[in-house]
Amino acid sequence: MSESGLAFDDHGGAGELVVLLPGAGDVRSENRFLVPALAEAGYRVINADLPGHGESPPQRSYGVAAAADALLSLIRQLDAGPAHVVGTSFAPAAAAWAAGTEPGAVRSIVAISAHMEAEETFSSRMLGATVSGMLRGPWAAPIWGRMYRSWYKSGVPADFDAELGKMGAMLKRSEARRAVRETLTAHRRGLSAKIDACTCPALVIFGAADDHFPDPAKEAAHVAKRLRGEFKMVEGTGHYPHVERPDLVIPAVLDFLRRMPR
Repeated sequence: MSESGLAFDDHGGAGELVVLLPGAGDVRSENRFLVPALAEAGYRVINADLPGHGESPPQRSYGVAAAADALLSLIRQLDAGPAHVVGTSFAPAAAAWAAGTEPGAVRSIVAISAHMEAEETFSSRMLGATVSGMLRGPWAAPIWGRMYRSWYKSGVPADFDAELGKMGAMLKRSEARRAVRETLTAHRRGLSAKIDACTCPALVIFGAADDHFPDPAKEAAHVAKRLRGEFKMVEGTGHYPHVERPDLVIPAVLDFLRRMPR
């Protein structure tokens, strides 16, 4: 367990530090295909759970700032930074917040299916209330499992049911359910200023069939513009392109990291 409160696996290596974070409601084995490829390429790979998720302990509160603080604490603890941060869905917002807060700690960001800035509206508040209502009690795991499966558009990997089992086990715990609910519905107030302060290179990766966004390509281009980075679309994939098509995503991530100035 990390002093930061994040559970993580350290896959060793003497190269540059890479920290991977999964999406809200998921566990760190989401990154199971990225980890060995990055380690084989010589990076020191740290694969962590989000606050209150997986094996990370409960926290008093959850949100972008809290996750960013935990990420920065982990990087300091490892004393091997700055870190390349690879995150999915909620996690890129935390990575950008961390980079805007402490620029020297984050060397680059790989933002996969990033939910970044979002205007708070009546509809968004209603959606948050719906999510909070569904992810309570013993029915949380099967509801989340059905939603999660629907976000894969080109098919699921062979170990998909085992991964769902890990998420289901997490959601049996009331404190973990709270962490997932509060992370999924976390506000983005203050994030815009943090993004403006980001100076690190960024790669944005979106699935072209990601139904979390009305127009995934437009969203990817917008996020890349805000982060002053580049973007890649992965055809036929949904919210987890690095799981659906690691054969396409891994080369893009490695190429991006190798182009970092030394």
